[in-house]
Amino acid sequence: MKPFSAMTMKFANIWLVLFVILLCGKKHFGTRVGNSSHEAHVCPGCSRLTLKVEFTSTVVEHEYIVAFNGYFTAKARSKFISSALKSSDIENWRIVPRNNPASDYPSDFEVIQINEKQKDGVLTLEDHPNIKRVTPQRKVFRSLKYSESDPMLHCNETRWTQKWQSSRPLRRASLSLGSGFWHATGRHSSRRLLRAIPRQVAQTLQADVLWQMGYTGAGVRVAVFDTGLSEKHPHFKNVKERTNWTNERTLDDGLGHGTFVAGVIASMRECQGFAPNAELHIFRVFTNNQVSYTSWFLDAFNYAILKKIDVLNLSIGGPDFMDHPFVDKVWELTANNVIMVSAIGNDGPLYGTLNNPADQMDVIGVGGIDFEDNIARFSSRGMTTWELPGGYGRVKPDIVTYGSGVRGSGMKGGCRSLSGTSVASPVVAGAVTLLVSTVQKREMVNPASMKQALIASARRLPGVNMFEQGHGKLDLLRAYQILNSYKPQARNGDHIHTNFRDMYQHLRSMGYFVEVLGSPFTCFDASQYGTLLMVDSEEEYFPEEITKLRRDVDNGLSLIVFSDWYNTSVMRKVKFYDENTRQWWMPDTGGANIPALNDLLSVWNMAFSDGLYEGDFTMASHEMNYASGCSIAKFPEDGIVIAQTFKDQGLEVLKQETAVIENVPILGLYQVPSEGGGRIVLYGDSNCLDDSHRQKDCFWLLDSLLQYTSYGVMPPSLSHSENRQRPPSGAGFSLPERMEGNHLHRYSKVLEAHLGDPKPRSLPACPHLSWAKPQPLNETAPSNLWKHQKLLSIDLDKVALPSFRQNRPQVRPLSPGESGAWDIPGGIMPGRYNQDVGQTIPVFAFLGAMVVLAFFVVQINKAKSRPKRRKPRVKRPQLMQQVHPPKTPSV
Repeated sequence: MKPFSAMTMKFANIWLVLFVILLCGKKHFGTRVGNSSHEAHVCPGCSRLTLKVEFTSTVVEHEYIVAFNGYFTAKARSKFISSALKSSDIENWRIVPRNNPASDYPSDFEVIQINEKQKDGVLTLEDHPNIKRVTPQRKVFRSLKYSESDPMLHCNETRWTQKWQSSRPLRRASLSLGSGFWHATGRHSSRRLLRAIPRQVAQTLQADVLWQMGYTGAGVRVAVFDTGLSEKHPHFKNVKERTNWTNERTLDDGLGHGTFVAGVIASMRECQGFAPNAELHIFRVFTNNQVSYTSWFLDAFNYAILKKIDVLNLSIGGPDFMDHPFVDKVWELTANNVIMVSAIGNDGPLYGTLNNPADQMDVIGVGGIDFEDNIARFSSRGMTTWELPGGYGRVKPDIVTYGSGVRGSGMKGGCRSLSGTSVASPVVAGAVTLLVSTVQKREMVNPASMKQALIASARRLPGVNMFEQGHGKLDLLRAYQILNSYKPQARNGDHIHTNFRDMYQHLRSMGYFVEVLGSPFTCFDASQYGTLLMVDSEEEYFPEEITKLRRDVDNGLSLIVFSDWYNTSVMRKVKFYDENTRQWWMPDTGGANIPALNDLLSVWNMAFSDGLYEGDFTMASHEMNYASGCSIAKFPEDGIVIAQTFKDQGLEVLKQETAVIENVPILGLYQVPSEGGGRIVLYGDSNCLDDSHRQKDCFWLLDSLLQYTSYGVMPPSLSHSENRQRPPSGAGFSLPERMEGNHLHRYSKVLEAHLGDPKPRSLPACPHLSWAKPQPLNETAPSNLWKHQKLLSIDLDKVALPSFRQNRPQVRPLSPGESGAWDIPGGIMPGRYNQDVGQTIPVFAFLGAMVVLAFFVVQINKAKSRPKRRKPRVKRPQLMQQVHPPKTPSV
């Protein structure tokens, strides 16, 4: 029995040692490669790398980018520059030649070289009417360095390094990395040792559900601005065009970064991309020495607009947001319906480190997380850096997704794993490309609708603040559902935090409390406010609102209305360029909804006209500008009216004779006669308050009007103005009527469509605040808005997914020496993530069973090898004992 026990003990100990070795080896190998041992057989060249970026931006001496007000031929651009420099003494200048695919098309910029060190030539250029701006040419150096990931460090514990030089100095001495403020916010799990990293990021985000429905990105043009792509790479079959914008004579990728990004978006083999059938347009904008210039990007962007690119990925960004030509061109891209996706930067965990152009509001800025939904330590975070010099910014990134340990295409083939926000960016770009292919009406897809769908569908990560995760984690299937049920929404561009931001800041600096009314007039308590300020109103009004406002004004609420133009003849004749959406629009209401405002003001015998006037004038010793404003057609007799002389702009638009109209009433002030009544002010132009339109602000006028409405103080410059005239009675004026056939009901919250004219909806109920349960500081309330990605799928009871299993194409992996010919056109190689997990589970089950068996054997052996204890003998009781007399003590 003893020899058998010793042998059993030895056998059990050997199994325990083997189990520990296998477990530790599995941990080390899985951390390094990112998959099981089976992956080493499939992809022996795979590596787990972290991408480090070093950014340097310098000004090229004597070179300038001359931006024009439009697109002109090379000959016209040369003439403009020659005529601009003709009056100066500079003769030694030349236009820098640019030989690229965009050279055959008109352009809106030119690169010139002025050898003199004087700046007189630059100032002379800016005086030319066709030249918009002159800025120095910038040379950009972005160093891409790959380093092996440390297997002993968690994603949120990776070593962080940052090196950059730009026009924006880094002064964050107090925000040290060692302080507790920068501790990782992610959740740490001991189960990480037993968790396999998914093989395919596309399948992790459930792109295969859309593949089975027949959506693979077909017909979508996606551009990759990076380091190029080799011509015969085995992972791609639908590369429509490769273009080179550098000064090197090659189209191939010498760094591997561009190949990896393209593979995440549209790879067909091994490491699958999201949209394998999308049209790939490769833009090589970086040399093998990792150098680029602003002009290279500008030409490439112009070419992308000409090619009608749908989605554009720019994984490489920098902190320099002062490169104005670059930023202006980004805005032009989004105005041409190009959905731009860009990496937010690898400069975390410091705040305020967002990279350009991802921090632009038109661009979808992407941050990175790991596969355990922890915010990656390297992911930049904070606010929009280009707005921080003004005092504050807006939340960025927009969305986060997997950017740590993601697999993508290698430079010559095979797969590799990389980490960085430049990895997370193509994940979103590929998802966006796939989503675009699911929409039947492509005209419904634009940068705004796509960004709304991604934001509305994102899953918030618990315990992570909004400056790190933005709106949350990318949810592909929810975005698909939202995008395919998307309806056009009102573009509320006019807001005190957008194009009227300067007005808001001015009012706050003057000590006013400003609140935005987000509900009908029937929902606010007017007794708590002094003045209702209405600027450039375009909405209709409920009948109940008109009644409520009249009662409030009679009880002491004051009203200031800044209007704009409205003329149905002009509206039918012209389009206008909307500065908020940067698109051309056919107006449904003109600059303001004058008929609706007249309905609101009719109870006080006030109305605006359909005139359209412009001109410069002086009021109270202030230089003013009237830009596309209307006039006052009707006003009470006991009110004060100020008039000016303007040109009738409407006649010019309609190509009629130009007329000068004198004494156009533009400003009216009125005291409501009821006891305790408020005061009403009308002004016919709101452009002087708009940041994007105003040439000369009228904030002084707004201050004077608020002094009048709040305290009853009439400015003498207005009451005794030489331009004061008798209020118009409305005789001889036909008040403007609503344009027939307008589509305001599509965007209005008041109107609904009918067979005849649109009718007002029923008045909605007023919102009531529901106070949240107070929670202790630094703790997040439980939320059901976030669920694990594996538990998130389309509700089969609500959405019936057609079965496409029999049509799902498959592609087998290439065998050694096999050509890159495609087995099945349009095929997709199914992932093997579940297969790998299925092969891993029996191994762990067997090892676990052996551990349990060894445990029981050891316990049994210990029990049998212990020496048996003898039971103590119980003395038998003596039945008969001799009785001895007690001894007598002796003395």
